[in-house]
Amino acid sequence: MYQLSFSGSAHSFRTMLEVLRFLRDDASVAAVDATEIALTFVSHSVSVTRYNGKLTVRRPGTATSLFLSLIDEIDATYFRPSFAALEAWQIRREHWQLLYLAFDLAREPLYLFSSDQMAQANEEAAKGGRRGLDLFELLQDESERRFGFRYSGPILDNRQSNGRHEVHVAYALAAGKPVPQAVIDDYASLSKFDSDLQWAKPLLAVPELRGALPLAKLVPLATVMRHSKQAITSDNAALLSMLMGLVPNSPTTVEVDDLLYAKGILEAHPLPEAYLKPVDVGLPTCQFAEVLRRTLADSARDNRLAELEKARKSGSISARRFQLDSQLAILDHGRHTHTFANEFAKAVQTADMSYLLGILDRPDDANRASKQAVREMFGIKLIGVRAAARRRGIFQLAGMDAAQQAEWEALSVSQREARRVAREVARAREAAEMSRVRAEDGAVLTGAEWVDRTIADGFSQIVSLRQGTSVRYALADPVRQLQVSLRANDGTLAYARVALEQRAS
Repeated sequence: MYQLSFSGSAHSFRTMLEVLRFLRDDASVAAVDATEIALTFVSHSVSVTRYNGKLTVRRPGTATSLFLSLIDEIDATYFRPSFAALEAWQIRREHWQLLYLAFDLAREPLYLFSSDQMAQANEEAAKGGRRGLDLFELLQDESERRFGFRYSGPILDNRQSNGRHEVHVAYALAAGKPVPQAVIDDYASLSKFDSDLQWAKPLLAVPELRGALPLAKLVPLATVMRHSKQAITSDNAALLSMLMGLVPNSPTTVEVDDLLYAKGILEAHPLPEAYLKPVDVGLPTCQFAEVLRRTLADSARDNRLAELEKARKSGSISARRFQLDSQLAILDHGRHTHTFANEFAKAVQTADMSYLLGILDRPDDANRASKQAVREMFGIKLIGVRAAARRRGIFQLAGMDAAQQAEWEALSVSQREARRVAREVARAREAAEMSRVRAEDGAVLTGAEWVDRTIADGFSQIVSLRQGTSVRYALADPVRQLQVSLRANDGTLAYARVALEQRAS
């Protein structure tokens, strides 16, 4: 038994690896001077020192024999206490981790041994034709000889090696093996089953589930119940196990979800809270806007329902998900606003060709619903025609004849860009006009007026300042090094950007 004391505190350890783990990881000893730490083993003093700032020990002997003594201790104490190797799931987690601590320390030989000890060990290795002492490979060989596995860990029932202790415990519990209660209790207070082993969490608290189902059925059952926020308990474990006899040997989560829903274990998915509130869809500005809104809503609904039908037939979504998403698709049809349709109609009325071409002058499958609405309202065919005919039809939609189209097409890139900037300025200004800002002189201005005045006063740059997870924007005067805040929600940020862009052009 190792006895360690410092600053009036005393600790006992059964193995040197536990001593080293304490010296490396425990905050209570981290700042203590090595000379103030007393360590003994069977009344013999062991030197405590620091290497690269970390507390460690120094003992006489060869590096190889000292390293193997570390393994001898955990072997006799925890891994083979009765000369028969225990399974990973029979060993407590903190003891299992000692072996992997040894693997980690094997990569830090000078933490364990002095430079003289390592020099001697390397010389001995060279005599045997090796490049030097490789503690990691030495431990690999020792682990395989003693315990039957190397660094990659013991082989699981799925014939794959794994060194993670929690994985072995999970598989053992699933198989109904007699996992010691102390091992189970260790994991009841840890979060090691919170990632890829969430399916095994019910096994810790529900003994009735252990060994009741093959892993291929347990995993999807636990997954479905967890996602449905339904607990597996001692009260329902037997019923769930019986029901799982009705699914295939390797069921999907969809098959399990469908079964539990059909048997009344799971309820239908509720509507999202957002769908319990009405939506202001607005009013159409003209008949075309109404036709376009309807066409877009019909298309979105029909496409979504077709996708869901296909997914359901392929078995990729459950009956509950199919029902909910179908309901949402139908509800979305009635919640589709007139915003885009009104904007599109305005572009037609004002012959905003950049806007119209950006939406309509695309292959047949792109923005198909918008093209169908144009055909229904104006009789202009934009689908199934050559690119030139489609482009001519778009100009026709805006009331432009071939000569006007040619004139527009001949405009220089710079002229088009200037028009684009002007349009964006107008739209941004319109939005900024809706807000009110109190100037320094007390005058109440629209957001657009305030931005214009501020830019005229020499504020010619937009800067961003990070505040925690958010970003604050401001207009800056680089000469006087002054800043005034801009906001996205009142339109001043967008208007300031396009106004400065227009000035630059």
